Amino acid sequence: MKAMFLVTWRQWLRGGARTWFVAFSALVCSAMLAAVQFGGFSLAASFRLESTFAQVVLAASQFIEVLLVVFLAVLLRGTFAMSLAQRTRMLGQLASVGATRRQLRQSVWLDALLLAAFSAPLGVLCAAGGLAVTFRLMEPFIDKLVVYGVQEIHLIVTPWSVLLALACPMVTLLLAATGAARRAARLTPIEAVRGAAETPPRSVRRREPRQVPALLASRSVRRAGGRFRTQVSIIVVCALMICTADSFSRGLIQGYKTQFSTYTYRVYLWAVNTDTQKLLAGLHETGREVTGADTWSTERTGWWVWESQTRSTSLVTLDDDSFARWYGGPLPETQGGLACVYAPPEEGEQAFAAGEVLNEGTEQALKVAGVCTAPLPAGVLWRDTYMAMYPNGVLITSQSAFDAVRGTAASGEDKREFEFFVDAEDSSQLTPALTQTLTELGASEHFFSGQTNTGWQIEDLTPDSPTRLYQNAVQVLLNVFVGGFEALAALGCGAALLGSIGAETQLRRREFALLRSAGMTRRGLAAMLRRETLLRCAWGLGLCLPVGVALWLCIARWLLGNYSFHQTLPQLLACMGLCAGAIALGVAVLCLVAERGALRVALGSDIRTDLARE
Repeated sequence: MKAMFLVTWRQWLRGGARTWFVAFSALVCSAMLAAVQFGGFSLAASFRLESTFAQVVLAASQFIEVLLVVFLAVLLRGTFAMSLAQRTRMLGQLASVGATRRQLRQSVWLDALLLAAFSAPLGVLCAAGGLAVTFRLMEPFIDKLVVYGVQEIHLIVTPWSVLLALACPMVTLLLAATGAARRAARLTPIEAVRGAAETPPRSVRRREPRQVPALLASRSVRRAGGRFRTQVSIIVVCALMICTADSFSRGLIQGYKTQFSTYTYRVYLWAVNTDTQKLLAGLHETGREVTGADTWSTERTGWWVWESQTRSTSLVTLDDDSFARWYGGPLPETQGGLACVYAPPEEGEQAFAAGEVLNEGTEQALKVAGVCTAPLPAGVLWRDTYMAMYPNGVLITSQSAFDAVRGTAASGEDKREFEFFVDAEDSSQLTPALTQTLTELGASEHFFSGQTNTGWQIEDLTPDSPTRLYQNAVQVLLNVFVGGFEALAALGCGAALLGSIGAETQLRRREFALLRSAGMTRRGLAAMLRRETLLRCAWGLGLCLPVGVALWLCIARWLLGNYSFHQTLPQLLACMGLCAGAIALGVAVLCLVAERGALRVALGSDIRTDLARE
């Protein structure tokens, strides 16, 4: 075991550029896993005002970490396969002097453990330092929220999270080395010696000079076999990782936005045996005097129409002035029930027609006096709940008409709930004025049971309110967190791809020397390598982009739900297009850089030395 460790350590140190690329890839992978681990807990702990969303963020981070272990294992599997190809002759020599299959397998495991011992601690330190610096740079923005009681975001590092962050890279590297270790155990000395040598290229029939590089490139790709598949798999895994991270980011942000209320300022009222007409009139007067903006009030009456699974609706009131502005005139007079106007949904077929009588023969009989397709005032129905709660639209009536009917039908304790809205952009003067009005009218900020009582709660969602600032901060944090993750994923996958192509280039030095000795020019070598680059990009992007786009849309739809997904589909498609374009551009740039490096190696090597290579 000691001898095997020394031999593996010596080969690891003599790996040169291969070792550096592999070590860098493992370091970036470890940093990504640790960043997801620490960042997920830190972000979830900072969302004190949105406990449900904090659980979603925590679950998403854990799911991403599981996906990362799988994706990175596949990504680094190609790196270990290339390492095995370079160490084939050494393993054959060990087998020829009596090394058992177990010892050959242990050599690959030791390689993985050495990488884990190097990359896991450094990755944890880099992730913790990077997150700490990021949160420190964001302090000026977050400090604006602390004065409003929003919990400050800071890095959370616990012993358990550190152990998990150290264990995940080790598990990932051991999974990645499984295939290479199994192949190493089956390796025989004769196969090792034969596999280490590059056989000279077959003779190429006389063709047009322009076709020779293309034929040689196609033949090189076919001969590469597993090495070419490894490079394609690196591109596919990189694209899927970035698509997954980007779709989680956009899905979470869009899903978080759909939870935003469509109104900017609301006062919620609970009234028990109270003169609500006087209370609402005072709020309307104060709101208009202070801001000069439109005000309106609604009441959720609790009157439902449920005729079948496909025909159901609810009755909502609007104050008389707001109803006249929306409908274009006063409520029509009807006979045989409370008059109302049908507001159909934005999408879908109309479920009710003018002249219908609903709930006929009951105290809640409704007469559809007309249909109005004008948009309702913002806040009457939220965008995200409109289709979920009211799939067939709603019935709207005026407050005075409902009060007249309800006054004759209601009995016992009078409990009612109202919403008062103000279309304001600044609440600095509005909140004190409304608070004073509510206090003068006998309302209490904290509702308590009693014979006569009115409770109220102000929901300030103006642009400079603490809630809006908090919502903006959440979006910034998600963008920074996922953007950093995507950058780390791109760096790790780029290093793995360049390392794989660089190792393959070193294995092909004898082939390049044979081609140059046969008279191939610099232009011919460049054309051959360019054709190989095009094949690599075509296979990689052709496999990853369709799967990545489908995965992107599936995750976004899962996070948003059906209705919200269709509402934000144009924005999501634009984000998806940018993500796919960035992936394609990044892969093309990396492959071109690798091509230039391979061409430099092919032209700068010594033909006599390379021909003598085994």
